[in-house]
Amino acid sequence: MTASFSRIPQPSLALLALMMAVGPFGDTEYTPAMPDIAHALSTDYGLVQFTMAAYLFGDAVGEVCYGPLSDRFGRRPVALVGAGILSLGALLCLVSFSIWPLIGGRLIQGIGACAGGVMAKAMVRDAFERGRRERIYAKLNAAFSLAPAVGPVVGSLIAHAMNWHVNFAVLLGLSLTLWALVWFFLPETNFERNPRALEWSGLWQAYREPLVNPGFLFHAGLSGLCIGVVYSALIGAPDLVINVLHLGSIAVVIVALVVLVGFAGGAGACALASSRLRDPTVIGAGLALLLIGSLASMAVAFIVGKQGNLAEYLGPVAVCFPGIGLIMPVSTAQAMAPFKEIAGAASSLLGFMRMLLAALGTMAMALLHQSSVYDMPIVFLGLTVAAIVVFASFRFTGSARRERAPR
Repeated sequence: MTASFSRIPQPSLALLALMMAVGPFGDTEYTPAMPDIAHALSTDYGLVQFTMAAYLFGDAVGEVCYGPLSDRFGRRPVALVGAGILSLGALLCLVSFSIWPLIGGRLIQGIGACAGGVMAKAMVRDAFERGRRERIYAKLNAAFSLAPAVGPVVGSLIAHAMNWHVNFAVLLGLSLTLWALVWFFLPETNFERNPRALEWSGLWQAYREPLVNPGFLFHAGLSGLCIGVVYSALIGAPDLVINVLHLGSIAVVIVALVVLVGFAGGAGACALASSRLRDPTVIGAGLALLLIGSLASMAVAFIVGKQGNLAEYLGPVAVCFPGIGLIMPVSTAQAMAPFKEIAGAASSLLGFMRMLLAALGTMAMALLHQSSVYDMPIVFLGLTVAAIVVFASFRFTGSARRERAPR
């Protein structure tokens, strides 16, 4: 370890993993309870779906704020503030007895949720040598990826055994636990504060370079549309399974597991294929699977309708999510590749654009909601076609020349 790193205390990797995981877990833990929430609050399921859109909008805003704030004031204070905001949002959701306070609570939760992940990544850059960072990021990203898939499984068990308020009680307890662990055990790692970090000229300088880079915009847009499919599935599945097909809440667990296995399988295939195939080929294969799955989902809805069983509706999902798993790792790596000196700003902007597009996707699901078998297929197909248009526009213009070269 170099002398500069030896002066910086290294945070616990377990605590950093928890900071990465709490926000994504909170994204999805309550989704199996959505039908119960709609019934208890005497409101339309589409309005309940807006709670996810609000959360993702809050997350998008937080993504671009916490990095500069931590450069100016330090990582630990910002992590504490984020965990505090997350706890406040969970508390408001817990005591909500109408839909609009619940939507407001989810917005506040989203603003606080991403602080842990942003700070964890920044602290790894602060405290660990370059040679160790990649392995640490791999472990933290595993926690980040696993958490939103585990969320519906845990949430289904809670919703099945108790009422929906308990889902938010669990999130409140987890948020307060995170705050306490950060307070007692997280060291400060930023000892080179930037007093000009919040100046507009500095922020614009940091964000301008990614914003004028066509490759960054393409990969941010493509991956954001894919994340929109993920969240649309997570908020649409409980309605389809419980309200439309009239299956039990445990069926939501099965859907979540299929999503997890499909995504993990696609990511594993991506790791094998990326060393043999060009990135555009891998992304194209992922988009092909996503299109086939989306069309199959529409076909199942048209042919069997409400008479279909869970297996018939899960088949297309099992095709879509390996496609997303193929796209996401390549798209993330390519979006970040040009920005070594401003990696933090590029990462924040990437998170903002992804969450914003995902929020718009879930908002479309909420606005189009009819409690029909066509809700999910329509949004899936719309987001997939948009992703294909983005891909084709980028590939068949001069913007993609450098990616056509062999790896």
